[in-house]
Amino acid sequence: MSTQWTAPGATGGDESDPTPVAEGPFTATASSGPGGPASGGPRRELTQALPLFPLRPLGLAEVFGAAVRIYRLRPKSVLGVAAAVYGVAFVIITLATGASMVPMFGDMQSMIEDTEATSDVTGLSSLRDLVLFLVSTAVTTVISLVSTALVTVALTRVALGEAVGEHAPTSEMWATMRRRWLPATAVSLLIGVLSMAALVLLVGLGLVPVLVLQEASWLTVVPIVIGAVLGALAVLWIWARTLLAVPALVLEDATVLGAIRRSLVLTRGRRMWRVLGTSLLVYLVYYLAVQVISGVFGTVAFVAYLVILLATGFEGVVAGVVVLTILTMLGSYAATFVLAPFLSSGFVAVYADSRMRHEAWDVELTRRARDAWAEGGAR
Repeated sequence: MSTQWTAPGATGGDESDPTPVAEGPFTATASSGPGGPASGGPRRELTQALPLFPLRPLGLAEVFGAAVRIYRLRPKSVLGVAAAVYGVAFVIITLATGASMVPMFGDMQSMIEDTEATSDVTGLSSLRDLVLFLVSTAVTTVISLVSTALVTVALTRVALGEAVGEHAPTSEMWATMRRRWLPATAVSLLIGVLSMAALVLLVGLGLVPVLVLQEASWLTVVPIVIGAVLGALAVLWIWARTLLAVPALVLEDATVLGAIRRSLVLTRGRRMWRVLGTSLLVYLVYYLAVQVISGVFGTVAFVAYLVILLATGFEGVVAGVVVLTILTMLGSYAATFVLAPFLSSGFVAVYADSRMRHEAWDVELTRRARDAWAEGGAR
């Protein structure tokens, strides 16, 4: 995989002994050959020492390289922003989850202390627990969407900056989040609503036969299976077609609907299959890594839960559940904020690849990189 690039218009020649003449993310080199010392002076080339990704259509390895390299280029910035945003989000989610579980803990404690009271609390608590669960789920969904939008906006800006040598300070990342978080959240919510509507519609159509015939047979079961499969495919299709909306929102300063339209343009026709395949692989690696980290915390949490139960003679159920919940949430938080830069940088690379491949965006990026190098050399 190439990790260097040369400015358009630079002539070839013997580069056996290049001499660096500038330092920084972009390095000018002097060498002999055409335009070299024999013809009046060293030839200068523009090379990027360690870009996030090459400024040309990308291969799969280069997309994954960008997703990993962001940790080497900007570890403190991207992890700091992700940790701060997801930290606040998980505190709110934990409080909402804990609040919804408090009545359940009370019922559990009552049943442990008085087994005869079980029938008295079961009927009323079921409806109450359902309402609290729905409220908690709604709060969790909204907070997750907002936090994901914030982090994606910030990391989109810094990822492209590292690709073209426009170093985005941490203060600019926060400023970008404050300016674009609301449109990014609206884009995420709109995509989520569209996906849910498609899933519910197709699954609902599959349920029609069983609702009409009121019996379980192949005439009623097969439509349910087909509806569920078509619903899942519809959600996947919407995800692939709208995946590039947030990068377009940030990098093209588009509106909410304009960002979705841009994503539809960038993924129309056969373009979608490359975006879908690459993004699906990136997300699969991200998901597996999240499960590994969360699984470690989950194992520790379960062991702690068993220890508490054994130490209290199975009377400390409430304390055990509290510890289990907190440790599980901590595992989810750690996995999310550590791996968020990987996912965001990978999707930005997919967005850049799509534009460079179909819109010759690499020409503009190369110009921006030359300007950034020239400005850095002037300083």
